[in-house]
Amino acid sequence: MDQQSELTKVKARIRALASRTVERGCSEAEAMAAAAKVGELLEVYGLSMSEVELREEACAQRVLVFADPRRQAMNWLFPALLRFTGCRGWTVGRTDYVIFGLEPDAQMAEYLMHVIANALSWEEQEYRSSPDYARRRARAQTALRSFRLGFADRVSSRLDELASERQGANRQGQADATPGGTGTSLIVLKEQKIEQEFRALGVRLRTVTRSALVHDRGAYGRGKEAGGRVHLERPVGAGAAAPSLPRR
Repeated sequence: MDQQSELTKVKARIRALASRTVERGCSEAEAMAAAAKVGELLEVYGLSMSEVELREEACAQRVLVFADPRRQAMNWLFPALLRFTGCRGWTVGRTDYVIFGLEPDAQMAEYLMHVIANALSWEEQEYRSSPDYARRRARAQTALRSFRLGFADRVSSRLDELASERQGANRQGQADATPGGTGTSLIVLKEQKIEQEFRALGVRLRTVTRSALVHDRGAYGRGKEAGGRVHLERPVGAGAAAPSLPRR
């Protein structure tokens, strides 16, 4: 089997695994096992991508909808997630999040958005049943909003830290693989390809500046603790763990 045929099979397998979700009838264990394999395949595919393969790789667009209070957190962490996965993105209205990038990166971004959103639901439920929530002085919605902001801030900072580490590792890996190379050629080529295909979409974006006040510092702190428990690392190597939900 030639290399291109192998890559085609890998992408088909990724799509099949990514479709194995709880919402589509899989058990949680089956869905998380499939998600772990998706992460492993995406990382292996990304690390083995040559310049020719990158030129041939198509861009993909994903649309995720969060029409519930979780969007308060997703709005804040969305830019960091895009930086981490190397994708472009924008919002449509209040509930739709659009991701655009190379297909493996767009798939990883979509996967991580679901992991983070599900983790937020789980952690918020835990917080609602905690003594801290019962002793709060602020109104319920004020405390929960502060919790979500703390969660989003912590996840955002972790994603940016991981993005910096990953970029450094990628540059070093490319430099080691190319005698006399700078390790940046593939990174620049990838950015140019995404920019070119993004322009072809004809989408016009405008920057929106948001600000928020934290009215319950205790809830905000609990949210930051919760954000620190989400598994975000992209697995590298056979023994690495995939992003997963926290467990009781």
